[in-house]
Amino acid sequence: MSSHARKNQARQYRDQHKVTYTAGLQQIRDCLPPAQGATRAALAPSWTADTVPQELLVAVEQHCHRTSSYCHRAVQVGREYRDCLREWQRLVSYALTDAHAHSQLLIGTIAAFLQQQGVEDDLIRRHLQSPSPDRYITRDALAHLAGLLGRPLPEGTVESSWYSIGRAIAQRDSAE
Repeated sequence: MSSHARKNQARQYRDQHKVTYTAGLQQIRDCLPPAQGATRAALAPSWTADTVPQELLVAVEQHCHRTSSYCHRAVQVGREYRDCLREWQRLVSYALTDAHAHSQLLIGTIAAFLQQQGVEDDLIRRHLQSPSPDRYITRDALAHLAGLLGRPLPEGTVESSWYSIGRAIAQRDSAE
């Protein structure tokens, strides 16, 4: 489909539904429920450099790779099982929910880092395109961030596998 045809299709959709694609995405974001057990990240020692911590860059790379591979798997399943609805729905659902889980954890980890650095809630809300700055921050996200940055677990947080995974990502990065 050409660029011109896509633009025409987008205009037709907007005119039909009285909402732009971007506004539609925002409506979906606004309806997302907060994470179960959503919490706030406590202030932590400020990051002294004016650069992104390498461990967060590697975590973004790792989780995006995982998310992408699960989405790719969903596409493959669609091609392989087009004649078997039962298998298709099971396998596509597994792949997409796994992709979603990685994406949610990564967003929560980054949001927790921003909160720990004292970034204002309004700015975090804008970055997350969310009515709540805490929407994605879970105990797992806090544990993952602590593991990535080599910090102890936040008080009241039970060690989860995501703490260990964060440590492994950070150690893998330092070995390279």
